[in-house]
Amino acid sequence: MAYKKIILLLSVVLVIRLSQCERLHEQIYSSIEGGAACFQRLNGTHQAGCKSPMNGAVGVVQMIDDVSDAAWLVNNATAGPYMAVVNTAMFLDVIDLFMLKSDNIAGILIYQNGTARPKTFSQESTCPNEVSSDPASQCPASSGVSWNMGGTGLLRRNIPFPIFYLPQTRIEEIDKINNCFQRYNLDRANQNGKPLCSIQLKSFMFAAVNSEVCLRRSTTSALLTPTKVCDPLGDQNVYFSLFPRGKGVEVKTKPITLVTARIDSASLFDGLAPGAASSVVGMVTLLMSAVTLSKMLPISDSQLYDSNVVWNLFNGESYDYIGSQRVAYEMKFGAWPTFAPMDSSDVKLHVELGQIGGSLNLYSENASWPLYAYAAESYTPVTEFLNEMLTNAKQFNMTLLPVFTKNIPPSSLHSFRRILKNETESGEFPEVLLVDYKDTFTNAYYESVFDDADNIGFVYRNISVGPDGQFVPTSALLANGTIREWDVQVKISRLATALALTLYQRVAGKPYADDVDASAHLADEMLYCFLRSQACRLLLAAAYATSTVEVPVASAAPLYVGVAAQSNTPAIFAGHLLALLAGTHLPLNKTGCDALNKPGFSYYWLRGWNHTGVCMQTTMNFTQAVSPAFLLQDYDMSSGMYSTWTESVWAAMWARVFVSGSGGGARAAALAGAAATLAAALLTYWLSKHADLLFKQPADSIANDAASGSVTGHRYFEL
Repeated sequence: MAYKKIILLLSVVLVIRLSQCERLHEQIYSSIEGGAACFQRLNGTHQAGCKSPMNGAVGVVQMIDDVSDAAWLVNNATAGPYMAVVNTAMFLDVIDLFMLKSDNIAGILIYQNGTARPKTFSQESTCPNEVSSDPASQCPASSGVSWNMGGTGLLRRNIPFPIFYLPQTRIEEIDKINNCFQRYNLDRANQNGKPLCSIQLKSFMFAAVNSEVCLRRSTTSALLTPTKVCDPLGDQNVYFSLFPRGKGVEVKTKPITLVTARIDSASLFDGLAPGAASSVVGMVTLLMSAVTLSKMLPISDSQLYDSNVVWNLFNGESYDYIGSQRVAYEMKFGAWPTFAPMDSSDVKLHVELGQIGGSLNLYSENASWPLYAYAAESYTPVTEFLNEMLTNAKQFNMTLLPVFTKNIPPSSLHSFRRILKNETESGEFPEVLLVDYKDTFTNAYYESVFDDADNIGFVYRNISVGPDGQFVPTSALLANGTIREWDVQVKISRLATALALTLYQRVAGKPYADDVDASAHLADEMLYCFLRSQACRLLLAAAYATSTVEVPVASAAPLYVGVAAQSNTPAIFAGHLLALLAGTHLPLNKTGCDALNKPGFSYYWLRGWNHTGVCMQTTMNFTQAVSPAFLLQDYDMSSGMYSTWTESVWAAMWARVFVSGSGGGARAAALAGAAATLAAALLTYWLSKHADLLFKQPADSIANDAASGSVTGHRYFEL
């Protein structure tokens, strides 16, 4: 029983000690909550992005209020390395200096300036996707021509220190850091040998060098056990056709007008890729035009027409056009999409909805909205489309200026112009790009955290949706003053209507004579879902109907493409919206819906507007958005033909602030330890030298030794 009491006592002591250690840890370290870290991606030639050492980067806090603070930090500071804390308004002014002289920089903590946005804030390069552009493009970095004037190129550069970002909603964390800085670090001249406010950032990345190396390391190891250190970037594309296609559906193959846009966006920081002007406006315009045209030309009338329209949303376009490269590659071999293959000869016109959101906030009540149509040549299908589109746009106070040049802006057209070079240059595969800028982007926040709802001037109207998804017509909203003619919802709905009218004319061969148009109410809901909250009624109705209802988080889903091994929500959202809004409602239960398998269609059991489940018949489907580089055996990763981007694996990312010791205590402890060690060594030596004087041998032992003859002249003294 005694030993059980001893074990119990030791357990109690251990628990008390652990709780004391935990309290001590909380007193020393304070977590910085709500931050987003810059992480690492790799391509066929190099690595890009940020990483910290395995145990995190530690640096003394220095608040950067102006450029002189940054200059002092890299040139004169002596207590480093330092952790620079800088707001977004100052970031672009100091990042190049920190990158150039990084020896004294442990990391950077960026926080959003709540009073004013910077004039530009883009981590993309001045020539986005330069290595995957058509050779006729005039925007290589060496030429001095650039589309993205404010681009810093940080997305493509290897940054030698970790960077974390704090949004305006977490400004109390900056107040905590600033208070610590004011208390301990304000005296720059006397920082050595004193306690200092410090920050630790951890964002260690397992991958390194380039995609080829990291993928090889992911498939082999010294113990022959695969350990994943990176994944190829990729996701899903969204496919939708006006009329069903494929074997058993079409009597003869119908010529196709291909309409495309992009889903994804990017930023330097994990989980923050809003993409309002970069991608969301184009995506919403495409979705609304598809929904509108499906009402003008119902599937039941498909046999009346000799042409078709196919919409496709590409994913991964921020990283050398992953999604469009995959489509162009498969189309080259007549293998896209797998369930209804087509080749380039089937496509009579390709219309790309490019970046059209940057100017939405620039033109108000009485100004027309200027759009530009880029095309390499004035082929007949292109000029016919532009003439029809211009006529339809004029009635909605929009202008459309054709620009015929081989210097096509960054867009998915570059994938087709490179992979289907013969077809595009001969005019067999004519292409046109619709954008809202000429010469340079109107979007000053391209591929950044500031490309959000405020960037396009979006204000949610929160108009009630009627039973079974009834949306209020734009004309009614304008008449009752709920919405104004120059609001972004109206502009987008007008553009979607003009595009649908133009596509109708291409299919039907005559102008549309009815009054169906795209609703600004629907645009209001879609923008809210993609830019404000996933927990919106539109996406809740379009979600899978499952036995367990999972309520999405009340924040926007990041539009970053992610990795091919895991599907992200934006592509699924977009596909399900097409199924719900442009599909056919069948009066079946889930069992009956799942049993359907009619050629040319897919069937989805969605929640529906009353959340009880609805069977939707649709031509929508998903296709892979993974670069051909990861499909081909022995592909040369440095060739630049296809996208080779991968993303590093990481374990955890966090940040914390604490007060580091002055060093005096540590030095005193070290000296005391050295002195104690030396004293112990001397004492041990003296004891061993004089052991016979200090320790008494028992008399019995002496007598026994004498009797056995083992005593040979030694003398013993008793103390």
